[in-house]
Amino acid sequence: MTDRIYYWRLKEHDMLEKETQFLKQEGAKPEQKEDKKEGLAELRDRIRKRSLELRKEGVPVDERARINVDEFHGIYSGQSIESDKAWIKELKGRWKEAAIAGSNLSWAFPKEEALREMPTGDIFEMLTTSILDKNLGEDFIVTRTSEYDDARNKVDHMIAHKPTKTIVCAFDEIGAVSGERFKEKQNKILERNWKRGGADLKYGIFFEGKEGKMKLKKGHVFQVPLFYLAMSKEDIKKTLDDPSQQEKVFHDFIGSVKEQIKKLREYPLHPKLKERLDSFEEIIEKF
Repeated sequence: MTDRIYYWRLKEHDMLEKETQFLKQEGAKPEQKEDKKEGLAELRDRIRKRSLELRKEGVPVDERARINVDEFHGIYSGQSIESDKAWIKELKGRWKEAAIAGSNLSWAFPKEEALREMPTGDIFEMLTTSILDKNLGEDFIVTRTSEYDDARNKVDHMIAHKPTKTIVCAFDEIGAVSGERFKEKQNKILERNWKRGGADLKYGIFFEGKEGKMKLKKGHVFQVPLFYLAMSKEDIKKTLDDPSQQEKVFHDFIGSVKEQIKKLREYPLHPKLKERLDSFEEIIEKF
């Protein structure tokens, strides 16, 4: 199995650990099921509205608040973009084929998950987008990464700080909150920051000065501090059921990020990553 396919298996396994069960609760009353459908519809609607606002600001996202690679023509050749899209399409096809055929990969992507209109992983990422966007405020641009960077570069979200015109951090969501799998993910992300200088994105956004003004640009972004956001299945379900829980989840995220920053500083860091980290640490002190 190639590294990239193995990565996607691990990623889908993470998402399955975060199964919210709101689409198929055993013993739920009809009105309870309807409430959860309405909650998902509300989340989708909020993401669509926020995506429209971001596009008005020049941020190249689709209606899922995900970076849209089709907006990068002129930055990259059409051939390069189409090649990346074809790679993702092939990868998704392999998920479904493996699940439906019952191959040895089906444990990570069961048939009902493969055939859903919106996989659990998408729902969790949208929930994270909503929580970060609401609580960070209008000074920040919160986007999901392109499907290509999600797969190739293992990054789910990217955050920019508008007042300082900087890309401050990137996030990877994980479902485990304890145990060996959680420790494994922690160590991998720490090592990626220490040894590889953080996250790189092909389809990124950044600010560039021109004629005395800073403008939002599109292209490669390098040496971005990478953090993990972890939520248990129970906490995801609780947050979907009760949106008032989102503020608590956000502050748990911030507390976790502050601890991760302390850990990162135990080893020398790439100068650019350290610069971004210093900026982000100063910014989040107000939260």
